[in-house]
Amino acid sequence: MVLKSFLGLRKSSPETSHFAVHQKHAAISFPQKLKVIAGKTSPKLQGRNLRVAIVGGGPAGGSAAETLAKGGIETFLIERKMDNCKLCGGAIPLCMVGEFDLPLDIIDRRVTKMKMISPSNVAVDIGRTLKSHEYIGMVRREVLDAYLRDRAKENGATIINGLFLKMDMPKDKNSPYVLHYSGYDGKTGGVGEKRTLEVDAVIGADGANSRVAKAIDAGDYEYAIAFQERIKIPDDKMVYYENLAEMYVGDDVSPDFYGWVFPKCDHVAVGTGTVTHKADKEIPAGNKEKSRR
Repeated sequence: MVLKSFLGLRKSSPETSHFAVHQKHAAISFPQKLKVIAGKTSPKLQGRNLRVAIVGGGPAGGSAAETLAKGGIETFLIERKMDNCKLCGGAIPLCMVGEFDLPLDIIDRRVTKMKMISPSNVAVDIGRTLKSHEYIGMVRREVLDAYLRDRAKENGATIINGLFLKMDMPKDKNSPYVLHYSGYDGKTGGVGEKRTLEVDAVIGADGANSRVAKAIDAGDYEYAIAFQERIKIPDDKMVYYENLAEMYVGDDVSPDFYGWVFPKCDHVAVGTGTVTHKADKEIPAGNKEKSRR
């Protein structure tokens, strides 16, 4: 069907007034296959448990920390921004709610209507494939990430508020990985305290610009870059998005990706991205400061 007017990215009326409350820019990595193999020649630990460090406290890092801690592994998770409102549409499938045993109170909205909108404003209701009991969960990353980290801590993981700096590789098969980081535990700001941590294994869950990946010379990989704003709109306009999420395609939104308007607790998250060549995605020098806000 054709919708004549939107309150979203292509609104046909200038009457809607938006107030931006948050803007972020980030790169998003695509998942890579990883295989870990232990053999007869692997070093054997005497008198202690395996010790593992996880760099990055997002969903991947928090889930890994919880799983390892439950398995009796001495687990350390290093995350710099504990309240990070990471750029993310925040749409999660129903299967994730069950698989990760997520409480419903961390889900801002349970959306059952999803529209894909073409450049000519032709809308297709892709939410019709949902069954009566199904929905698409809308979450804020700072809420989801904090919950997963807290649960990992409850299961025995040590959560470190710190910035990972570099890593010394083992000198032989019996030597540890030595992680160097700035610790901010108990500090309100300023320069962190330089610290080190020795572990038997390291998991890099620190995103597309992973310092762990660089430390082990993991090579190049594909990733997307995206921009998003959290926008507060009048309550009467917010009713439109009470149970609706929108995805936009077309060159006016993105040359090869899509744009989104996803409702959250009291605002909408509006974003877009691209997966074009990295050289084409460089931010002009004059805009770098604005992109960090």
